[in-house]
Amino acid sequence: MESAYVLASRELEEIRLANKAEESRRHMEVCEKIPQYPEIETQLMKNGTRLLSCILDRSNCFEDVKKSIKELQKKKAELLVANGFSADYTDEIYSCESCRDTGFVEGSRCVCLKNLIAKNIGANSNLTEFMREQTFEKFDMSIFANQTENGGRVLKVMRVVCDTAVTFAESFDTNHENLLLLGNAGTGKTFVSSCIANRALERGKTVYYQTAYRLFETFENAKFGKGDEEAPEIVKYVYDVDLLIIDDLGTEFVTQFTSATLFDIINSRITAGKSTVISTNLSFETLSEMYSQRITSRFLGEYKILQTLGEDIRKIKRVR
Repeated sequence: MESAYVLASRELEEIRLANKAEESRRHMEVCEKIPQYPEIETQLMKNGTRLLSCILDRSNCFEDVKKSIKELQKKKAELLVANGFSADYTDEIYSCESCRDTGFVEGSRCVCLKNLIAKNIGANSNLTEFMREQTFEKFDMSIFANQTENGGRVLKVMRVVCDTAVTFAESFDTNHENLLLLGNAGTGKTFVSSCIANRALERGKTVYYQTAYRLFETFENAKFGKGDEEAPEIVKYVYDVDLLIIDDLGTEFVTQFTSATLFDIINSRITAGKSTVISTNLSFETLSEMYSQRITSRFLGEYKILQTLGEDIRKIKRVR
């Protein structure tokens, strides 16, 4: 559960090592083909030392040494070209010329490092490949057309759900908001959660998605040492991640341990200003019966509650 920055820095180090390895390979290749090449390199190193001495001693030999270095560099380039190499074949190799693969330019992160961070930021999201494809742009509202439920228009309700989810995804880190998604199975709660997750990742925020059943299983493994080596790291990440998504709350076997764990997660993240999205097939009344009053009071006081409506989307798509 390493951060995107750590993963990006590691990848940048691998790039540096690969470039150094290629430099060494090229150097050996040139030395084998051009016997006099190592001697020119030795002379360049000696003149470089002399040039430094001239600067430190304020000697008059500075220009002569500088001229000698230029002549040796010209001879080296001519030898390379004459033997079928480019003039810069043995120069240092950098994948990014701006920062020379350090990741920083004048103390600030280089574009190359930012791009690597963006690439790795979803590494620990736990989203499946299918979920990574679910975005607001692919939210097909036509599915809800002509549906009615409880005397209301489903399409109108789901537009409100989608608009609210978009706003949440764009601002949860500044508004410190939380979402509770209620609704029957197949009405789009997981899809909405995936859309929120992907928009958050696009914005460079860290995300962790997990079903309630698996999440509490991980916490139990971490607490009682049941052999899951990653469990302690995941537990820490659950508290630290920018956006936590708990799917299908209520499918787990509710015990004193799971109830206490759920409250601690919810309460700790509220206190830390971290946002959470929770979805469930249960009604709020059933949630109140299954969990403690202090949990449902957090939902009422700290969560924006959205209700999805309509028929099972999967059935509609199969018919289509």
